[in-house]
Amino acid sequence: MSSFDVVVVGAGPAGATAAKVLAEHGIKVLLIDKHVVPREKPCGGGLPTRVVKRFPYTGKLIDSISYSSITYSSSLRYRLRVARNKPVLFMCQRTMFDQSLIELAEKKGVFFQENKTVVDVIITREKAVIVLNDGEQIETQMVLGCDGIHSIVAEKTNLAEEHTHICVCMYQETPMSKKTLDALYSEKRTVHIFIKALGIAGYGWIFPKKKTVNVGLGVFESAVDTTKPKINLREIYTKFVAVLKEKNLLPPEFSGDDAKGGILPIFPLKKTYADRVLLCGDAAGFINPITGEGIYYAMVSGELAAQVAAKAITTHKTSQDFLSTYHKKWSSEFGDDLRLLGRFNSQWGKDSEKIVRLLSADKPLAKLTIGIMGGQLSFSKYRYLLYLRYLYASLKIALIYPGEKKK
Repeated sequence: MSSFDVVVVGAGPAGATAAKVLAEHGIKVLLIDKHVVPREKPCGGGLPTRVVKRFPYTGKLIDSISYSSITYSSSLRYRLRVARNKPVLFMCQRTMFDQSLIELAEKKGVFFQENKTVVDVIITREKAVIVLNDGEQIETQMVLGCDGIHSIVAEKTNLAEEHTHICVCMYQETPMSKKTLDALYSEKRTVHIFIKALGIAGYGWIFPKKKTVNVGLGVFESAVDTTKPKINLREIYTKFVAVLKEKNLLPPEFSGDDAKGGILPIFPLKKTYADRVLLCGDAAGFINPITGEGIYYAMVSGELAAQVAAKAITTHKTSQDFLSTYHKKWSSEFGDDLRLLGRFNSQWGKDSEKIVRLLSADKPLAKLTIGIMGGQLSFSKYRYLLYLRYLYASLKIALIYPGEKKK
């Protein structure tokens, strides 16, 4: 039976970051993943600028930078245009991004094993044991579950919850020539966001990159009107691609046949720790409940979990009483934002016309909203200013257009 101080299950951004930080603390760590890398992840590849600010080494992993964006209301009647000299959004290729994070962890001394599926996690008073599908057993002092929405670590340690609130998505990453990318999205690589595209309780996107374009739709199930017939997201995606072609936002030869599906958790688990166990990233439910973005929360939670785990190993305090400090750390770091943003998740089921119109008519409101949605600003710190600006913009619109029917 092989033995490690810590075993990190799942080699996405959360797991690779956690493993790297643990190794930097002198901890003997094994990072394992059920897939062979590089592997694709259900993701648009949009990277908030705060990821690079918090983890500067990721700057070398950026595929391209978008300096402008256009946000559309559902009817396409209202548009919010943003163009600036500073990056609006970084873009990454998830296959390369994740693999590079793993390689960085290995350079710090992390042992990495791919194509290894965990089937059981056994926690005892003296140790933890990881059981693989080939019968191999790995002994460790602690386990970090970074293994996604269907976390086997969470399940086997009684931390898992039924995911009643999820985001379902369809997406595809398609090669495109620089000439076409420049013609359609300019050298600024303009991002296009479609609020409630074709009436869905969510949004669509076009993320142009260096040599590819990522197109997708995301539906927030918690905001779906259950009294209406259930939609077929693949059919909606096909129609969405057709609309984008009509609007000259995709070339005529673009095919949506290669679209893939994925699901994401929306709200954090009630408990993210147990004896000898910590959960990070998607496994803990750390996703922006408004945008579906999760890379920032994955990497930050991986870093925080590694710091707590390293101290737990060196002080021989691996009980949940000590590990509860991790829950306090992530709650303080981003928990308030996730909780407050979660209150607005249901807004995806409501009309988008008014909000996009307000944003397009009031630049300070737009700047605040984009800063919060993009992660540059903390919602918990700026929410009252946002509320006041929203009321001001609403009053301004009402005074300018007193007789116009509300949209």
